[in-house]
Amino acid sequence: MDVTAPNTVVGALDRKALYLLLVQHFSNSWGSRTAEFALYLFLVTLFPDTLLPASIFGFLTTGTAIVLSGWAGHQVDTRNNLKLVRTCIVVIKLSACGAYAGSLVLLYHPRWGLENDLRTPLAAGMFAVVIICGCIQNLAGVTISVAIERDWVTVIADGSSAHLTTINTYMRRIDLLCKLLAPLFVSLLTTAASYTFAAYFLCGVEIVCMIFELVWISIVYSRFPMLKAAQAAKTAARQENRPPRRGDRIPALMNTIELHMKNSLSDWKEFFHHPIFLSSLAISCLYFTVLSFDGTMLSYLKAETYSDPFIAGMRGLNVVAGLLGTLTMPVLERKLGLIRAGHWSIWWEAIFLVPVVISFYVGTPPINERAPAWNAALLFGGMMLSRIGLWAFDLCQLKELQLALSTHPRRNAISALQYSLQNVADLLKYVLTMILSRPSQFKIAALASFVSVVAGALTYLAYVRRERGHILHHGLEDLIPLLKRKSR
Repeated sequence: MDVTAPNTVVGALDRKALYLLLVQHFSNSWGSRTAEFALYLFLVTLFPDTLLPASIFGFLTTGTAIVLSGWAGHQVDTRNNLKLVRTCIVVIKLSACGAYAGSLVLLYHPRWGLENDLRTPLAAGMFAVVIICGCIQNLAGVTISVAIERDWVTVIADGSSAHLTTINTYMRRIDLLCKLLAPLFVSLLTTAASYTFAAYFLCGVEIVCMIFELVWISIVYSRFPMLKAAQAAKTAARQENRPPRRGDRIPALMNTIELHMKNSLSDWKEFFHHPIFLSSLAISCLYFTVLSFDGTMLSYLKAETYSDPFIAGMRGLNVVAGLLGTLTMPVLERKLGLIRAGHWSIWWEAIFLVPVVISFYVGTPPINERAPAWNAALLFGGMMLSRIGLWAFDLCQLKELQLALSTHPRRNAISALQYSLQNVADLLKYVLTMILSRPSQFKIAALASFVSVVAGALTYLAYVRRERGHILHHGLEDLIPLLKRKSR
């Protein structure tokens, strides 16, 4: 059977309130996407001959999210969401400023690069500051994503499948718009001024956005009465289930840690046996990839002598293709149903990554030389077309997760486990690029990435089979015998 929402009659979506939420989401996403591109760009500039520093940064920030994503989801389930979101806003902005400050010190002293093994204590310390701030920012980002993109969106949709698709689609388009514009903005700053000016300017933007978001999020929250009602119900349920106090001398911290570990293990067991697990595992396979404009591929493209504006432009075209994917998903869902729309989308991505992989093995120039035009067309053209399928599938899978867990009492804790799965795949990617740290070895990582995407598509095929009882649509199954009879 297909994944569907309850046939609940709900009122019209408050468009003005939705737009207020989208403004908040744009501000948060802009800061995240800017830091995501800028910090890797700074690392690539400081360490131009190796993928290792960017891989170490990605490995540790992702590893933090793996270990603590379940904890982050648990905070959303148990704490006042508005207070939690406001705390995350402050943490995200200040940690981004700390990472920019650490980058500034290294940028002022480029001789402290990896070619000198970061031998000076101050240089090693600043690199550590960048990593620690990146870890904190990533964890706070996971928390606010679970709180708003999973919990709030599900509550606001109020059981309406149409509302859920509308809100998810708008938020994903904002993410992609920020992915398009933020790198171009950073490239404009670095090209027109300098890397140090860019770091100063971006730090100032984070402070301004922090003040704005702290005020704006309260306005957003007040426009959605159902959020207050859901929080009140959650608080009442938590007070009813609160265990009796056993005295002031109880080692509360140890009990809390033990309880958290038991709850985490229980959540993982439940998640593993839940029907949505195969869908979550499928999208997680897509995260084991260097075939996206992240820090590792950015390092490779810089080694191939592509300029910052060109890389930002190509990333922008890929984002435009991703926006097209968000337009395609609602159409596919109406025509095919949610699960089959995801099936078509993930295989679309896999197919168009074939020319991308070929570009790494046919006509590839030596490092520090520009590839011929046809080779670049295979690389960037294939990646651009694959983004249509990727982001259509992302929206399909997100809605599947939301619908599958909409009535679950610990939906945020279990939703966060999908982040952990995705981060595990992301972490393995960084392990791979740390092992294959030379730009000349990037093609091996590219091939492994393609294999992982195909594995994700096959895993989703198993999910389709489990949910629908068959893989081919009934109409197509009925058509095959008819074609056989005609051929006789």
